[in-house]
Amino acid sequence: MKEKLSLICDRLLSHQQIACCQSFFGIPHHGKDLLIYNILDLQQKPLLLIGHHGVVSAMTFGNAMSPVLLCSASADYIIVWDVQKCQKQTQKEAAIYILSPKTQETLSRLTGHLGPLTSAEFCPWNENVLISTSEDRTFKVWDLNTETVVYQSFVLSAFPLLNVMFLESERFLVVGSADGQVFCYSIGDNHKFSPVTKMDLQKLEKRYKVQRHNMSHEAGNSRSLQQHKGCDVNTVETLAFCKPIFSVTPRLTFILQYLFQRLVNHQLRIKLKLLNLFWLYFAL
Repeated sequence: MKEKLSLICDRLLSHQQIACCQSFFGIPHHGKDLLIYNILDLQQKPLLLIGHHGVVSAMTFGNAMSPVLLCSASADYIIVWDVQKCQKQTQKEAAIYILSPKTQETLSRLTGHLGPLTSAEFCPWNENVLISTSEDRTFKVWDLNTETVVYQSFVLSAFPLLNVMFLESERFLVVGSADGQVFCYSIGDNHKFSPVTKMDLQKLEKRYKVQRHNMSHEAGNSRSLQQHKGCDVNTVETLAFCKPIFSVTPRLTFILQYLFQRLVNHQLRIKLKLLNLFWLYFAL
């Protein structure tokens, strides 16, 4: 018998989750991440899978030879990974090139995302900080002085992240995904990011339609009642539609207005109709 692979565990072996198949071997890394080793080629760099927020409590490979699927579970998610597809994505190696505005020379090359890049934005109050989004559904914060990642988000959505923007006066970071999810973070000292709010544009659209339908129904009933009493129908209808649907704080109103303008200017793939309804919902 010949030993092919030896690993040092950071927890009791009896509590360590592992998974094996004919081609791959998987083990949790720092609790919530996964390291996948290619048994057929041990010289190959292990594949790092990031997606869980909590400690991985179970993992197993599928029975099929192709594609090789790995199922992992934690308290927050159950994720099914296509191992071979993930390997191909890492081999493509999405890169960010920082160029000199005068000479167009490449100043630095940043790699780390597991999927194609979708956007990048320099921090308005710190020119040495860059934030990028990717189809791997995460955003990364880069320190251009050291060319390293100083913060990386969890997987935020089931769909790719499309754009990132800063609200300089509020020190906020806003990220949007392809399924209409909007995530807002506050930026503190030493690159500390704290979630502020999360909005689902699709749910807001549905809520807006329901509110408009209820208001129209109430206005119709009021018109019928006032016609029966001989009152001025136009006055009643105007008063009915002046009723506020939703109230927001001045800070949130500013965020929504600024976000809407930036999303339209950058022509994101989020449906324009959805955004228009979203803006009307808060403008009433």
